[in-house]
Amino acid sequence: MKRTMLIAVVVMGLVFGLVAYAGAATSGSVTVTATVNPQMEISVPATAVMSGGIDPLTPNSVDVTVTGRSNKDAFLTAAVTKGTFTTLSSTVGTTDAWGKGGNLSKTDTVSGTVDWTVDAGTDVSGSVLYTISQ
Repeated sequence: MKRTMLIAVVVMGLVFGLVAYAGAATSGSVTVTATVNPQMEISVPATAVMSGGIDPLTPNSVDVTVTGRSNKDAFLTAAVTKGTFTTLSSTVGTTDAWGKGGNLSKTDTVSGTVDWTVDAGTDVSGSVLYTISQ
């Protein structure tokens, strides 16, 4: 009986020892950090045509939609090169606040004129360079 009791105590000790060992905590944690890189994109149509042509000293305009995205407050600027127009202008300023987000959009009205020295039937062109900065 002593032997049976001793065997029972040893078996119980082994069972509870394994259960206690299996239930021991085996976890940990790590803090992960990263710095978000600045990103920005811009999309501009390749061409814009003033409908109806242009008459001397009568301004004509075309709307140009500039789209993009930026993960930091951005500014939109426009640099106008008049080319063969007499005058060419943009409603985008030198530092227009554009904001931040994944769906930014701005409609720019580009206006141009020609004077009486430009021959009828002449195709005139100029350009607007749009830039975003953060």
